[in-house]
Amino acid sequence: MSEADLDQVMDLERAIFPYPWRRSFFLSDLNRPKGFSIVADDGGFIIGYAVAWGTEETHLANLAVSEHERGKGIGAKLLDEVVAFAQRSKANSMYLEVRVSNTIARRFYAKRGFVPTYLRKGYYESGEDAVIMEKEIQEEDKG
Repeated sequence: MSEADLDQVMDLERAIFPYPWRRSFFLSDLNRPKGFSIVADDGGFIIGYAVAWGTEETHLANLAVSEHERGKGIGAKLLDEVVAFAQRSKANSMYLEVRVSNTIARRFYAKRGFVPTYLRKGYYESGEDAVIMEKEIQEEDKG
Protein backbone atom coordinates (compact mmCIF):
# COMPACT_ATOMS: atom_id res chain seq x y z
CA MET A 1 0.00 0.00 0.00
CA SER A 2 1.19 3.48 -0.80
CA GLU A 3 -0.15 6.96 -0.16
CA ALA A 4 -1.38 6.98 -3.78
CA ASP A 5 -3.70 4.06 -2.91
CA LEU A 6 -5.45 5.85 -0.06
CA ASP A 7 -8.34 7.41 -2.01
CA GLN A 8 -9.46 3.96 -3.17
CA VAL A 9 -8.69 2.37 0.21
CA MET A 10 -10.80 5.01 1.96
CA ASP A 11 -13.69 4.47 -0.47
CA LEU A 12 -13.57 0.75 0.27
CA GLU A 13 -13.18 1.31 4.03
CA ARG A 14 -16.27 3.54 4.11
CA ALA A 15 -18.28 1.06 2.03
CA ILE A 16 -17.45 -1.88 4.31
CA PHE A 17 -17.30 -0.63 7.88
CA PRO A 18 -19.96 1.21 9.87
CA TYR A 19 -17.19 3.09 11.71
CA PRO A 20 -14.37 3.39 9.17
CA TRP A 21 -10.78 4.22 10.00
CA ARG A 22 -9.72 7.76 9.34
CA ARG A 23 -7.26 8.48 6.54
CA SER A 24 -4.75 9.60 9.18
CA PHE A 25 -4.74 6.06 10.63
CA PHE A 26 -3.69 4.59 7.29
CA LEU A 27 -1.11 7.34 6.77
CA SER A 28 0.49 6.69 10.15
CA ASP A 29 0.59 2.96 9.44
CA LEU A 30 2.31 3.53 6.11
CA ASN A 31 5.15 5.19 8.03
CA ARG A 32 5.22 2.77 10.96
CA PRO A 33 8.75 1.28 11.30
CA LYS A 34 7.54 -2.27 12.09
CA GLY A 35 4.43 -2.05 9.93
CA PHE A 36 3.08 -3.90 6.93
CA SER A 37 0.36 -2.65 4.59
CA ILE A 38 -0.72 -4.36 1.39
CA VAL A 39 -3.44 -3.97 -1.23
CA ALA A 40 -5.04 -6.42 -3.62
CA ASP A 41 -5.86 -4.84 -6.92
CA ASP A 42 -7.60 -5.91 -10.07
CA GLY A 43 -6.57 -3.90 -13.10
CA GLY A 44 -5.78 -0.79 -11.08
CA PHE A 45 -8.84 -1.06 -8.83
CA ILE A 46 -8.18 -1.84 -5.18
CA ILE A 47 -10.42 -4.69 -4.10
CA GLY A 48 -8.89 -5.44 -0.70
CA TYR A 49 -6.22 -4.47 1.78
CA ALA A 50 -4.56 -5.46 5.04
CA VAL A 51 -2.67 -3.54 7.71
CA ALA A 52 -0.50 -5.11 10.42
CA TRP A 53 2.44 -4.29 12.67
CA GLY A 54 4.68 -5.67 15.36
CA THR A 55 7.65 -7.92 15.91
CA GLU A 56 7.32 -10.51 18.71
CA GLU A 57 3.56 -10.22 18.39
CA THR A 58 1.95 -9.16 15.11
CA HIS A 59 -1.31 -7.26 15.29
CA LEU A 60 -3.57 -7.63 12.27
CA ALA A 61 -5.27 -4.26 12.58
CA ASN A 62 -7.40 -4.19 9.45
CA LEU A 63 -8.29 -6.59 6.66
CA ALA A 64 -11.04 -5.89 4.16
CA VAL A 65 -12.26 -7.16 0.81
CA SER A 66 -14.81 -5.49 -1.45
CA GLU A 67 -18.26 -7.00 -1.00
CA HIS A 68 -18.36 -7.86 -4.72
CA GLU A 69 -15.06 -9.74 -4.53
CA ARG A 70 -15.70 -11.87 -1.44
CA GLY A 71 -15.54 -15.63 -1.69
CA LYS A 72 -12.76 -15.57 -4.29
CA GLY A 73 -9.83 -16.19 -1.94
CA ILE A 74 -8.63 -12.58 -1.82
CA GLY A 75 -8.96 -12.31 1.95
CA ALA A 76 -7.05 -15.56 2.38
CA LYS A 77 -4.24 -14.31 0.14
CA LEU A 78 -4.01 -11.03 2.05
CA LEU A 79 -3.95 -12.93 5.34
CA ASP A 80 -1.24 -15.25 3.99
CA GLU A 81 0.87 -12.17 3.22
CA VAL A 82 0.41 -10.88 6.77
CA VAL A 83 1.37 -14.29 8.19
CA ALA A 84 4.49 -14.23 5.98
CA PHE A 85 5.29 -10.76 7.38
CA ALA A 86 4.90 -12.16 10.93
CA GLN A 87 7.22 -15.04 10.05
CA ARG A 88 9.85 -12.68 8.60
CA SER A 89 9.53 -10.56 11.75
CA LYS A 90 10.07 -13.71 13.84
CA ALA A 91 6.79 -13.11 15.67
CA ASN A 92 5.65 -15.65 18.23
CA SER A 93 1.99 -14.95 17.58
CA MET A 94 -0.56 -12.87 15.72
CA TYR A 95 -3.75 -11.41 17.07
CA LEU A 96 -6.74 -9.41 15.87
CA GLU A 97 -10.00 -7.96 17.08
CA VAL A 98 -13.30 -8.84 15.41
CA ARG A 99 -16.83 -7.76 16.23
CA VAL A 100 -18.82 -10.31 18.21
CA SER A 101 -21.59 -9.96 15.61
CA ASN A 102 -19.26 -10.64 12.65
CA THR A 103 -19.69 -14.40 12.52
CA ILE A 104 -18.48 -14.62 8.90
CA ALA A 105 -15.13 -13.01 9.78
CA ARG A 106 -14.83 -15.10 12.95
CA ARG A 107 -15.31 -18.31 10.90
CA PHE A 108 -12.83 -17.06 8.27
CA TYR A 109 -10.12 -16.53 10.90
CA ALA A 110 -10.94 -19.76 12.77
CA LYS A 111 -10.45 -21.76 9.54
CA ARG A 112 -6.99 -20.22 9.33
CA GLY A 113 -5.89 -21.21 12.82
CA PHE A 114 -7.00 -18.24 14.90
CA VAL A 115 -8.68 -19.07 18.20
CA PRO A 116 -10.80 -16.78 20.36
CA THR A 117 -8.92 -15.97 23.55
CA TYR A 118 -10.91 -13.27 25.29
CA LEU A 119 -13.50 -10.54 24.95
CA ARG A 120 -12.88 -6.78 24.99
CA LYS A 121 -16.07 -5.24 26.33
CA GLY A 122 -17.28 -2.13 24.51
CA TYR A 123 -14.24 -2.06 22.23
CA TYR A 124 -15.92 -0.54 19.17
CA GLU A 125 -17.31 2.98 18.86
CA SER A 126 -20.82 1.53 18.78
CA GLY A 127 -20.20 -0.11 22.17
CA GLU A 128 -20.05 -3.58 20.63
CA ASP A 129 -17.63 -6.08 22.15
CA ALA A 130 -14.62 -7.43 20.29
CA VAL A 131 -13.48 -11.03 20.26
CA ILE A 132 -9.70 -11.23 20.41
CA MET A 133 -8.44 -14.06 18.23
CA GLU A 134 -4.87 -15.33 18.27
CA LYS A 135 -2.68 -17.62 16.22
CA GLU A 136 0.71 -18.97 17.19
CA ILE A 137 3.47 -18.58 14.65
CA GLN A 138 5.37 -21.87 14.62
CA GLU A 139 9.12 -21.78 15.16
CA GLU A 140 9.79 -23.81 12.00
CA ASP A 141 7.73 -21.29 10.02
CA LYS A 142 9.91 -18.35 10.98
CA GLY A 143 12.26 -17.47 8.14
